[in-house]
Amino acid sequence: MNADAMNAIDAIQPPRPIAAPRPAAQATAFPGLGELIRLTEEALGQRDCTAIVATLRARLPALIARHRGALGGEFLRADPQRRRRVELHHCPVLGYQILAMIWGPGQGTPIHDHHELWGVESTWHGELLVADFQPTTVAGELVRLEPRDAVCMRTGEALGLTPEQGLHLCRNPSQREVAVTVHIYARALDRFNLYVDAGDGWYRRREYCPETEY
Repeated sequence: MNADAMNAIDAIQPPRPIAAPRPAAQATAFPGLGELIRLTEEALGQRDCTAIVATLRARLPALIARHRGALGGEFLRADPQRRRRVELHHCPVLGYQILAMIWGPGQGTPIHDHHELWGVESTWHGELLVADFQPTTVAGELVRLEPRDAVCMRTGEALGLTPEQGLHLCRNPSQREVAVTVHIYARALDRFNLYVDAGDGWYRRREYCPETEY
């Protein structure tokens, strides 16, 4: 892992208290949402999660290129206290969820998992640093984690998560620009685990329910 990535990881702070709810964005105004829904449902026809993730990763860059120029307004408005998490679509039949996340300069997450869901995360505006971790020892709620690769997703790029591999932290590395990302998950990610530094390479796992705008 390079020095820039490690510095970015060190800059992550634990979650701040949840702010009072703000008016939700108009999800249907997100550019290309209809095409994104169709692409997701076509990919789901393959049933195997590895194939689904590979298809979405392969086809998202072209979709982003077609629509990112129309991104604006509410979807470029950052909350100075925390990243915004906006549900764009939740299919009541197939169960998958599509979220937009708006990251203010320097905003990020603690290390977290995805409750063993597959997922695909893509950058529509700005950049997002993603640093992976691997558990090496588990002792109840305590987990020893080892840093793995760190990548910086630039606009138009996507990465995939499988149920076996999905432990990471994310951060907007820019100190000036907002970042916007879109996340597709197998089902609604309304709870997951955070990993809080307990010292000496150990992290304490605790369940977390994020606030989501609808």
